[in-house]
Amino acid sequence: MLYQFLKILMRTTIGAFFNNKQVIGLENIPATGPLILVANHPSTFMDPIVIAASIKRKVYFLGKAEIFKSSFAKWLLPKFNIIPVYRAQDDPSQLHKNKETFYKCFEHLKDGGVILIFPEGISLTDRKLKKIKTGTARIALGAEAENNFTLGVKIISFGLNYSDQHSFQSDLLIHIDEGINVTDYKEKYNEDSFKAAHELTDEIRLRIEKQIVAIEDAEVDKLVKDIETIYKSQLIKDLGYSEKITEHDFLVTRAINEHVQYYFEKEPERVNKMKLDIDNYFNNLNKLELNDTIFKNFTRSGSIILNSLFSVLYLLLGFPVFIYGLINNYLPFKMPNWISRKITKQPQFYGAITMVVGTFTFLIFYSFQLWLVHHYFRTTWITLCYLVALPLSGFFAYFYGRRFTNLKGRWTIFSLFYNKTNLITSILNMRQHIIDELEKGRKEFLEAYPLRAKMNR
Repeated sequence: MLYQFLKILMRTTIGAFFNNKQVIGLENIPATGPLILVANHPSTFMDPIVIAASIKRKVYFLGKAEIFKSSFAKWLLPKFNIIPVYRAQDDPSQLHKNKETFYKCFEHLKDGGVILIFPEGISLTDRKLKKIKTGTARIALGAEAENNFTLGVKIISFGLNYSDQHSFQSDLLIHIDEGINVTDYKEKYNEDSFKAAHELTDEIRLRIEKQIVAIEDAEVDKLVKDIETIYKSQLIKDLGYSEKITEHDFLVTRAINEHVQYYFEKEPERVNKMKLDIDNYFNNLNKLELNDTIFKNFTRSGSIILNSLFSVLYLLLGFPVFIYGLINNYLPFKMPNWISRKITKQPQFYGAITMVVGTFTFLIFYSFQLWLVHHYFRTTWITLCYLVALPLSGFFAYFYGRRFTNLKGRWTIFSLFYNKTNLITSILNMRQHIIDELEKGRKEFLEAYPLRAKMNR
């Protein structure tokens, strides 16, 4: 009962937290039968929440034993379907207890249940797939071996792709692959159980890798992010894609990564020159306290002036609603961020803590506000209207603030342009030069690999 309530609550939270959330491959989740779900792990306990909330079936989770230390946790966490797993990096002396964990998993799979495992065994924010541990394969093969390979266990991989897992109104794309039939490894397991586990682990890694943007090198990752900032929106448009479709964004990021990796190997000097140009461009922006978004459309001055005038009108007319939304939503919106920074200094926890704490701050504040309104007005329809107005005015206030920031940036650059024309012109020329070089590199790559170009479309 508690699990179902939280699942509904978290679905609502996820819908509010992410601007665009897209799930591809839900049809690959069978309605019945034993399943092991595996996924990359970029955002601690946000990852299990978004996976469990995205599918209909009830999910059990393997969680590190460290979180079970207190008596309260030992009582509470099993109610959330969490099974402790003991890791060598936490306490090697406790590894023997994994026999009990494996047994619980075997029994759960025998009953046709679903288990979620993060086979990397660690959560880091980097767009990087860490080493896949063999535990998932050993559980799957062990469960089948205990039942003479008659269970029909499937391993289904998830690829979690966040645009920024720590920011409100960011994007999330979830890829769900077709299942791996563990019974296919029966003969290999009977011949050599150790080798079979490693082969299955390699297959799991390959499945996850193809569903995410995996960048092994931090230097490459930084360059890819910088190119995304400057060039992605234009590339999306050139390819006939839509910025509103999260999968299109993913495909373009993957293509950019593929191109960068290619030139790092083939023409490292060219890449280093591009990095210097991009760093120089961003350094100039930082000195002026501006961002690339403002420069992106600056050459379309007529459009910018028209949009700016519309924004001024929007801000003037919407100001009363903004104040209403700000007063009603400021504390529950800001508190989760403050709390997450107080609780931990590890960035991979920020988004997850903010989202979960935000669920309860809004629930508590909204409940109290509704009680006050109903207490003083004693009218159901007024209370219901206020209930509807709370989240709507909150979202309005959030986007109002963003529009104000964008307008402020536009007027800043207009002012700089007329006062420091040469400086702004040189920065615009830098940006255009970078885009021209990226376009040239993309065309050369497509000429060299036309088939791979089709795959990225």
